[in-house]
This record gives sequence, C-alpha cells and structure tokens, in this order.
Amino acid sequence: MARQADHDQRRRQFAAAALAVIAREGLEGLTMRDVAKEAGFTTGALTHYFKSKDEVLIAVSEQGAEIVRPMMDEAATGMSARAALRDLLHTILPTSTAMKAQWRCWLAFWERGVHSPQVQRVMRERYVEYMGRVSTVIRRAQEQGEAPRDIDVDHVAREIIALIDGLSVQVLLGAGKFTSTTQRQFVDSLLDARLGPVPEPVRKTSRAAG
Repeated sequence: MARQADHDQRRRQFAAAALAVIAREGLEGLTMRDVAKEAGFTTGALTHYFKSKDEVLIAVSEQGAEIVRPMMDEAATGMSARAALRDLLHTILPTSTAMKAQWRCWLAFWERGVHSPQVQRVMRERYVEYMGRVSTVIRRAQEQGEAPRDIDVDHVAREIIALIDGLSVQVLLGAGKFTSTTQRQFVDSLLDARLGPVPEPVRKTSRAAG
C-alpha cells in the first residue's frame, strides 16, 4: 500500500507541475523536460510514470476534475434546485487564479483533443459527466416548480455549458471587462431567460448571491 501511495503521490506532483507549466506557457510550453524541471525531478523520473505528453495532459485533467468535482457537488446540494444550479455554475467560472489555471488546462485539452484520440476520449467523458450534473439539477428544479416542465432539459444544459465555455475563453483572452460580478450576471441572465424568473424565495436562499 505504501508503494502505491508513493506512486500516486508522485503522479500528482507531476500533474501539478504540468498544470503550472500550462498556466504559464500554454500547451506549446508543455514539454516533458519542463514538467520534470518544474516538479524538481529528472526527465527520466517523469517518463517512469508517463510515457507521453498526452498521458501527462490527461493526468492534469483528472487531477483538475478531482478538485472541481467536490466543489460542484457541494454547490448542487442546496435545498432549492434553482439556487443550487446557480451556485454550481458560479463555482466553475474563471473568477479566481486557481480556476483560471484550470480553464487554461481545459483549453489545452481541447486543442490537443483535435489531434489525439486518447485525449479526445477523456474530454468527451468529462463533458458527459458535466452534462449529467447540470441536467440533473435542472430536472430537480422542474420537480420543485422552479423551472418549466416543457423545456428540453438536455438542450438547455448544452446551452448553459456553451455559454460557460465561451465566456471562460473570453475571460482568458481578455476580450472585454469580465469581472467576477459580470461573469455571474451573464450566467444569471441565461438562467432567467431559459428557466423563467427566479421565484422570490429562491433568490433569498442562493448562497452565491453577491
């Protein structure tokens, strides 16, 4: 067990180093040598755990998911499903240095996924999981009378995810003044447009207000 724990810990070290390189240099700057140097090890030590840059990139994605997933799960558990959906989406916006780094990694994942079937497969799995979370909370909002019964839940979930993706890209590119407040307002406006006005009691229970 100790050997496996050491193995997992070393992989996490390299994944964290790769995330730092991507956040600073982008995908073009992600080399095996630079990841090893960032982690304080030799390139040979890195290749003992990862055979290719794609494997490193997937490990970064997996570690990022482990960080973001509990945040999303916690946000999605509010008593009001509508407020929970709002909190969940606010949680994953690039409103902090840490989340911006996660989004830079995700953009690198998109880029590499065009050319790597291995990366593309993992990317699709992430989107299926993401879609499932958003759709589940929307359906709960329907059951609670906080969203229209006649909407196509999967379609609305895709719209929401497309907005989050596009907004996050613009934030990272510096295309406009997207403050944390502005980002949340974009999300709230889309939810109001697609799910109708938020019932007054729901507005008061949202933990993401302000």
